[in-house]
Amino acid sequence: MEKKELYMIGNSHIDPVWFWNWEEGMQEVKATYASALERMKEFEDFTFTSTSTLFFEWIEGILPDMFEEIRQRVAEGRWEITGGWFLEPDCILPCGEAFVRQGLYAQRYLKSRFGRLCTIGSNVDSFGHNHVLPQILKKSGMDSYVFMRPRLDTPVFVWEGGDGSRVNAISLPAEYTTWFHDPTVKNIETTLERTRGYDKMPCCYGVGNHGGGPTIENIKSIRSLQAEAKAGSSEGPFAAYGDVRLKFSTYSAFLADLDKSGLPVIKGPFEKVNEGCYSIDSPFKILNRLAERRLVEADCLISMAACAATAACEGRSGGPEWMKQTAEMESLWKILLFNEFHDTMGGTTIKAAREEAVMQMAGVCAQAGKIKALAIQKIVNGISTLGEGFPLVLFNTDSQPFDDYVETELEWFCQAPLTLLAPEGPDEEAAWHACVYREIPYQRIHTDAKVRHTTLGGRRRFVFHAHIPAFGFAVYRTVKKEPSLCFNNKMEIDNPASHVLENPFIRAEFDRKTGALVSLVDKEAFSEDACGQSGYDALKGACSIRVYRDERDAWGGLQGRRYEDRGVSFRLISMEKVESGAIREVIRVRTAFEGTTLEQLYSLGAQEKELCVENRLVFNHPWTLLKAAFPTGEECIHTAAETAYGILERTISEDSSEYYMQRFLDVSDKEGRGLAIANDGKYAFNMEDGRTQITLCRSAIYAQGNSPDWYNEKESYQYTDIGPQTFHFILKPHGKTLPRAEACRIAKKANGAYEYLADSAHPGKIQIAGKSFAAICGPEEKACCDVSNVRIMLIKKCEDDNSFIVRLLETEGRDTSCTLLLNGIKYPVQIGHEEILTLKIGGDGETSAREVNLLEW
Repeated sequence: MEKKELYMIGNSHIDPVWFWNWEEGMQEVKATYASALERMKEFEDFTFTSTSTLFFEWIEGILPDMFEEIRQRVAEGRWEITGGWFLEPDCILPCGEAFVRQGLYAQRYLKSRFGRLCTIGSNVDSFGHNHVLPQILKKSGMDSYVFMRPRLDTPVFVWEGGDGSRVNAISLPAEYTTWFHDPTVKNIETTLERTRGYDKMPCCYGVGNHGGGPTIENIKSIRSLQAEAKAGSSEGPFAAYGDVRLKFSTYSAFLADLDKSGLPVIKGPFEKVNEGCYSIDSPFKILNRLAERRLVEADCLISMAACAATAACEGRSGGPEWMKQTAEMESLWKILLFNEFHDTMGGTTIKAAREEAVMQMAGVCAQAGKIKALAIQKIVNGISTLGEGFPLVLFNTDSQPFDDYVETELEWFCQAPLTLLAPEGPDEEAAWHACVYREIPYQRIHTDAKVRHTTLGGRRRFVFHAHIPAFGFAVYRTVKKEPSLCFNNKMEIDNPASHVLENPFIRAEFDRKTGALVSLVDKEAFSEDACGQSGYDALKGACSIRVYRDERDAWGGLQGRRYEDRGVSFRLISMEKVESGAIREVIRVRTAFEGTTLEQLYSLGAQEKELCVENRLVFNHPWTLLKAAFPTGEECIHTAAETAYGILERTISEDSSEYYMQRFLDVSDKEGRGLAIANDGKYAFNMEDGRTQITLCRSAIYAQGNSPDWYNEKESYQYTDIGPQTFHFILKPHGKTLPRAEACRIAKKANGAYEYLADSAHPGKIQIAGKSFAAICGPEEKACCDVSNVRIMLIKKCEDDNSFIVRLLETEGRDTSCTLLLNGIKYPVQIGHEEILTLKIGGDGETSAREVNLLEW
């Protein structure tokens, strides 16, 4: 007879927001924790397992006496802390740094309040789990992980990340929540049925989602079943499963007792869970992406300001301003993390909770923008900007130099001429210090401010090609004199009916009747088609916007309702060239379908190797899904998509269901030829009938569930995504394998690659026209080797002192030796394949960089 021991895990999965707002969520935490403490007084063998340090912070703030009681129970071993993160987030869509901050703030909090770290990650209700999590968990102090979605056939295994990091994983065989006696028995039966052949397994019980925790009835039910099993009853509910023993326990105890020597190893993500959540509530997802970007850039600019202060001899590591500004970052990150909760980020909350999240995230964006602005001022105020005309300071927070087009808008007298000057020889460090300037060409374009002044005041907007050092700045200058290299100062349009954008590198052609992009050629590719045309055309037909009737619920469940391609097309309203000149040309295409309109601005600079597309969508169709379809061909089945601090490769020949991505997706054939698509707020794609399709929006009913006959004509329903949104694509055709560095570059470009400030003239201690504060180069013995596979993802102040924390990422899958340049000092670095490497650098001329974990220890 098979013997099995079930470790009964008393828990309560708590959604701080879902079908309720966060204030109600706080109340449910308070009630649940009070209940758990009462059960411990009533039942001496009862134990409780919890997640999410946010909940401890709430209790500590509103009920300090209850918090002290919880601390005592944790010390006794009766209250188990799992999770190790701030809360249970969406584990697919947030950026890599957001996952790092989950552990950074949570584990440090646990150490300070409970004297210990959590070793077991837990996200039982999250909608899938990205493939980089084993590394992030391991480097955040956790060696195990518990989840339920998706439910795997292998309940316990070793989960391995691409870098080789491993954690022990539990895929719960039954639900995390039980109500009353019968569901508790059902959960035990399900666990037993799905884990035949295992001698021990965890099994959860307790009321969850809206909190509650283990009830008296739950506990008494388990006790009665314990008694039946101990008496050896042959007629109990589990008799068919052999000798079953139940005990109140914890995940820690189960893992300690588990024989891990023969566990199977599983690699890759666990995805396609509630895949409708990848695309629903697109405006919120765009806002979330912006908040993530601004927070990372704020940390980087604060660090650059600290470097600049050191260079100007204003004190080590930037002085008190650095401390003050970084003190704000944790609270802003926590607001972001709270709103990346799986139901919020997944778009399945009620509308009121979603609107509160929008307000909170907008506040994060605004405050992060303020921190960025103050850091920029700190940098420029230390620079001498005296000289001809006015300084225009450009900033780059990427680990690679910026060589691309910049748009700026300045206050400029409307009748005054403008000449643009650039530092001479930006590739040579000596030239930065020489402050020698030369005139460069620019092109005047339309201003954001639409008021036209002809005699007083005014605005001037222009585009030009610029160079900004890696993690640094460059000082350009604007002068009130007649330019010799200005293009189209009157903004006249040459050949407004043109349907082609072309430069020496790529060619984009549009259909005159439909406005569709029908050809996108990499002219540098060495190939020739049947018509004798050179280059590689990444498109095998006309691009389109496909309209789907989508009556699925908020999660993407079918519910027996319709989900189908309507087979209709957007009609062309107008197509015309709206910018013309030697620097850049822009074609605007306006299309519509019934009450939905789309304006697309396709732009191509004279030196650009990718096509930029600004999309202005006004969506007005309930129960509808839109996809941008790019006919890449049936041979392009190999995909590489950015994920959280990683890149995930898949081969997808035909699948109408959706996969996740972040800032870029590259699709290619077996020769490496294909199309890379970068975006600033989209997360879902699929491959169907030779098309690569990016989901643009999905209008489901807010918090629409899947109960039978749920629809009631007497109720009023509101739909997600209805209204205006603006998003960007960058389309890069490539006739050979695209280096990951290029995919990362266009991803950065699509999401905002530079900052600028039109400064006033003033003295300063730094007498330079540009500087790189940080960069990656080859090792000393091979200074010229290619290390573009190693990127600086973040530079921030250390949580413990004034040291710098530098986060590096390897993107090509190869172990690499390189050199980190930080504020003029070289640090040798060894980074493994697909590794997230965190370095602590103390400053004051220290010549070694110490590797630390993601907790900065």
